[in-house]
Amino acid sequence: MELRYKYRFNFFRFINEVILLTISFVLSFYILNRVYHRDFIMINIWMLPLLVIGWYFSSRSTKSSDDFNSKSYTATLYKIANSIFVQFCLVILFFFTSHQTYNTKRFLLFYIILLGILVPLEKLLYKKTLLYLHKKGVNRKRILIVGGGRTGMQFSDIITKNDHLGYEIIGFLDDEKKSHLNGQYLGPTSKIDEYLASGTPEFDEVVVALPNSAHNKIKHIASVVGRNTIKLRIIPAYHELINSQYNVSIFNGFPMITLRHEPLDELHLRVIKRLFDIVFSFLVLILVCSWLFPLIALAIKLTSKGPIFFVQERWGKKNRKIKCYKFRSMYVRSRDVDEVSGKYQQAKKNDPRITKIGGFLRKSNLDEFPQFFNVFFGDMSVVGPRPHPTPLNLESKELIDNYLVRHLVKPGITGWAQVNGFRGETSDPSLMKARVNYDIWYIENWSLLLDLKIIFLTFWKTIVGDKNAF
Repeated sequence: MELRYKYRFNFFRFINEVILLTISFVLSFYILNRVYHRDFIMINIWMLPLLVIGWYFSSRSTKSSDDFNSKSYTATLYKIANSIFVQFCLVILFFFTSHQTYNTKRFLLFYIILLGILVPLEKLLYKKTLLYLHKKGVNRKRILIVGGGRTGMQFSDIITKNDHLGYEIIGFLDDEKKSHLNGQYLGPTSKIDEYLASGTPEFDEVVVALPNSAHNKIKHIASVVGRNTIKLRIIPAYHELINSQYNVSIFNGFPMITLRHEPLDELHLRVIKRLFDIVFSFLVLILVCSWLFPLIALAIKLTSKGPIFFVQERWGKKNRKIKCYKFRSMYVRSRDVDEVSGKYQQAKKNDPRITKIGGFLRKSNLDEFPQFFNVFFGDMSVVGPRPHPTPLNLESKELIDNYLVRHLVKPGITGWAQVNGFRGETSDPSLMKARVNYDIWYIENWSLLLDLKIIFLTFWKTIVGDKNAF
């Protein structure tokens, strides 16, 4: 889909979602008025713009309005669930700040249920409608794929599994007849001249899925197709390196593909995140830490010998070494590095190095609170990839692909990986790999709304408990 039409299409889908959101909002208050005989307070109408703005940013973050980026209906439902969760938080925030309590729970129940029914139903009906229209031949596009290798077959599978996109593959051109083409082999790549000249078979687009070594063939195909009213698309041979956050730009006449686009590359977004960090950390230090720190310090001193704070070298943004502050939760003589293996010893469940008060501090995340000083002075952020000790970084960067990508941004007190269950010990490389993948996703999809969501989930997990916190 052309970029300008894609934006218009996604805006149209977003408007549909806003209409459903408004219907859910009005119906929820209507039910409250009719069933529970509650008077509708006009101040509540100001909640609607807040909910629409919240939906805009959450749907933009997850691309829930972009059906062409959805791999499956299940993936679409997951994106919708994220946006509905944001609505849940915004409703609670509105009622809390407006000091209303009498209808909060009932309104929230009706509103979330209606959203959870109407929006997924709209997505399902839309896809079913598109599928019906495409089967009737409405706006159906016929594609000729040049290249029957792995890339061409992967693209073919995507088209086959997503009928609602409205594409039909008429066949493959390849210089080698391959059995896996299942009768769709039409001949060598040179036949494209013949097909374009004769107009048989009819097709609307040519998709080139050839390796980079076939540069001359690709150039010839582009030249031939360019002289006809056929759209040409080229899948780069390095497409597996590109994710959904790629960026295409022109640098002094040269097309450049940036494999990973990070929102925090933008100066104004970094300023917004930094201002939030300063305000949030200042409020925590003044309103919470001012009375909490003396209590924790006293508890540490009474239960074990040694300093109150534990200072450890960790890696910050761009691998810069920082001093990370924590409340001491282990006995003073505890060692970070095993004397026999020479490997870094991560904290384990029932770790004998952890003091009694230290176990409580770690489970409740209170041991991390001194890091708000790190945040306030700019070494860390409230939300970001968790910083690892130097020995663990040195070990992991050799074992885990893209490990150091997580250091493109400031480390955080909490992060996307942590609220998704990947905190604590990562002795199994697969656990560290999963943590890194979550951290990279956060870097590529950062938004202030996402930070607020992670902070909320961190407090929530602290209340309900986290089995990986030890």
